[in-house]
Amino acid sequence: MAKGRWPEELLEVLWAYICTPQSSTQETPYNLTYDTNAMILVEIGIPTMRRKLIHLSLNNESLEVSLDLVCELRDKARIRDEVGKLRATR
Repeated sequence: MAKGRWPEELLEVLWAYICTPQSSTQETPYNLTYDTNAMILVEIGIPTMRRKLIHLSLNNESLEVSLDLVCELRDKARIRDEVGKLRATR
C-alpha cells in the first residue's frame, strides 16, 4: 500500500474489524454495541431481497425489542470471555 493511502484504507479496515466475530465472545463488536448485524458495503449498493422486502415500521419495532435484549447478549459474551480466560490460565 502506498504510504499516503492509509487514511483511505483505514475506514475499510475498521469496518472489517467491527463486523468480524471475535474469538473470545463469538460476537462482532458491532453486534455487541447495537444488537444488530451490520450490512456489508456490497449489500448497500446492490438491491437485494432483504432490502426490497423491508418494512420500516416493523424493522423499527424489531430494533426496539432487540435493544431490550442487548444486555443479555453482552452478558453472554462476557461469560464466554471469562470462560476463555479461565481455560487459558489452566
